[in-house]
Amino acid sequence: MIQITDNATEQKIFPLFRLGFRPFFLVGSLFSIVSLLLWGLLLSANIHLNSPIPSAQWHAHEMLFGFAGAIILGFLLTAVQTWTGYPGLKGKKLALLFSLWILARIALFIIPENLFWLTMALELSWMPLAALVLAQAIFHAKQWRNLFFVPLLLIMTLLNALSLIGFKTHDYMLSQHAIWSMLFLVFFIIAMMGGRVIPFFTSKGTSTQKVQSNRYIEYLSLFPLLALALLTWFPEYQAVSAYLALITGIANLCRVLRWRPLITLPVALLWSLHFSYLLLSSGLIFYSLALFMPQFNATGMMHLTAIAGFGGIILAMISRVSLGHTGRPLRPSKWMSIAFVSILLAGVIRAFLPLFYPQFTLMSYWLSISLWVGAFGLFILFYAKMLLQARLDKRPG
Repeated sequence: MIQITDNATEQKIFPLFRLGFRPFFLVGSLFSIVSLLLWGLLLSANIHLNSPIPSAQWHAHEMLFGFAGAIILGFLLTAVQTWTGYPGLKGKKLALLFSLWILARIALFIIPENLFWLTMALELSWMPLAALVLAQAIFHAKQWRNLFFVPLLLIMTLLNALSLIGFKTHDYMLSQHAIWSMLFLVFFIIAMMGGRVIPFFTSKGTSTQKVQSNRYIEYLSLFPLLALALLTWFPEYQAVSAYLALITGIANLCRVLRWRPLITLPVALLWSLHFSYLLLSSGLIFYSLALFMPQFNATGMMHLTAIAGFGGIILAMISRVSLGHTGRPLRPSKWMSIAFVSILLAGVIRAFLPLFYPQFTLMSYWLSISLWVGAFGLFILFYAKMLLQARLDKRPG
């Protein structure tokens, strides 16, 4: 391992702010639990949102820009140090970036409409600052392969701005388009990073030869997701979106089957990635069918991809990254296998129980929420201590 940071300087930094994955994985996971419990209470009419934002759009916005945004930043701010050899964001600067993110989360829930400008200022600050940090490291190393993350974060900031403008002006179609566009961009990031790391992790974890990518399957797995992010602004092309979702769903399904998921069954950190990716792919296929056959409910089918797919992949990835970057063996607690199964069940129940038993719709939401809370609650239970302490090997990070 390259010694990027002076260790004596590192030991003076509170462990939570020694590298980006620590605060964003830990508090991002905690935020997802709090956010979903609040969403359940909003659905049950037990509480009301003290905000100009409709509760359904607040839920979607916060799970994408809030939760997924935090995990993406935590991953990128950690990975860029490995990619470039350039010191990652840490200490007071990391604490400032993290504070902006968490203040924006609070603001979106409690700040009244007449102070919405303050919410916008907070919410539109943290992702561009992270993009600046990434750009600095990538330019320093001249590693142009990863430069596309910088404009991607800026596009996400633009979508965030459009969603907030929609909230402020009560143009909820504008905010809805921005949220759906963000959803497909998140799927694109998950699919792109999955293609990079899942075959590699599988090869290492099972002592087998790495599966080589197929260029055509890779193109069909990724580029339609970008097209879907654009087409969400043009509902008149719904049929095109349906075909693109079907193509990318089938391509991603072929992709993960080529990665040989069955050989990963003995390794929890591997099968959790593979089976989450299987459900992400399946969710896209069911979503495309729902656009042709409305009785399937497109929003419900998309939750299969959103919860079991990228939610499951996130849980598996942050479990693995947190072990590796705190100097621990890649052997999670056996309880984490329950967490991985729970997140898969959460997606399946949310997608299909309301479809077959509409009278149990609210119950299905609460079952799904409970399984998510249990899954990420187990992550916090077993990982909080290691994320709040120095690395076991006393190295920086």
